[in-house]
Amino acid sequence: MNRQRYFNDISDRLEILSNRIKTNGKLNVLDLNIHAETFYRDLLNCIYDYKLESANVSSANMEAIDLIDTENKLIIQISSTATKQKIENTLSKDKISEYAAENYKIKFLFIADGVQNLRNNKYANPHKIPFLATEDIIDKVSLLTYISQLSIARCNLVHDLFIKEFGGAPNPSKVTTNLATIVNLLAEEDLDESGVSTTNLNLYNIDEKIVFNELEIIKETTINEYMPYHSKLDRLYKQFEHEGKNKRVSVLRKITSFYEKELCNNEISNVEKFFNVVSSVESYIFNSYNLNEIEEDVVEMCVKIITVDAFIRCKIFKNPKGYNHVAS
Repeated sequence: MNRQRYFNDISDRLEILSNRIKTNGKLNVLDLNIHAETFYRDLLNCIYDYKLESANVSSANMEAIDLIDTENKLIIQISSTATKQKIENTLSKDKISEYAAENYKIKFLFIADGVQNLRNNKYANPHKIPFLATEDIIDKVSLLTYISQLSIARCNLVHDLFIKEFGGAPNPSKVTTNLATIVNLLAEEDLDESGVSTTNLNLYNIDEKIVFNELEIIKETTINEYMPYHSKLDRLYKQFEHEGKNKRVSVLRKITSFYEKELCNNEISNVEKFFNVVSSVESYIFNSYNLNEIEEDVVEMCVKIITVDAFIRCKIFKNPKGYNHVAS
């Protein structure tokens, strides 16, 4: 599974970084800590959707903190020294009182040793800044636990961050795909609902196919929601064809191949099969080398447009007798 592969790679690299920081600390070589601070800033932002920035950008050697998120009212101290004294020394700093007055919360990220024992302690917090030891003390174990529960798309983004930061051989599973190109093009379109139409579709026949395949439960929320974008996607497919023969065919055949795999499972409903196809297409696209930097929710929307379009084009699910998706 891609998720397992991503997680194993992330875990290995995080473990190497942790051990290297620990060894360098014993040698009093601390330059890696400085670069690690920037990496962990990007990692936390990617995992938790924070807006962290280096606190030292605006004020060199900012007392007590390393990262700050002014939007989410959060400050973070990063350290390789995991002790109760370290936490209490920080909580007692005069600067912390200023953040407490502005309703900031504080977290501690320890990048070398595990900290499970620290979460069970009680801490002197003279300025009463919001701090809960069980939740606000982070280490590599808690980071990996959280990463293991991310969506496959977000896990892919985290994995890419590790690859960019630490290098390594290119991911052999990432290749250029026509599906990713279609998503890139579709994401650039104006998808405002006022600009879409179903006038060129035989809605009666589509409704009949929905009933025939027992998909009524997702008719309003998914099929009817994304079906009006058929004309926009059809135009993109025609544009796509000018770049080379069989490109549109390859995209639709790929979606069909995902559906064929679902046909082997007789223990799930057609609704589940539909969304499994959506998930397979989405994972395939996120594993494409040529996918642009597009927000996850936009990719998901584009994938649903493409999948619903494949449904009305007779590429997935059974067709009632006489079904014709283009007859008006």
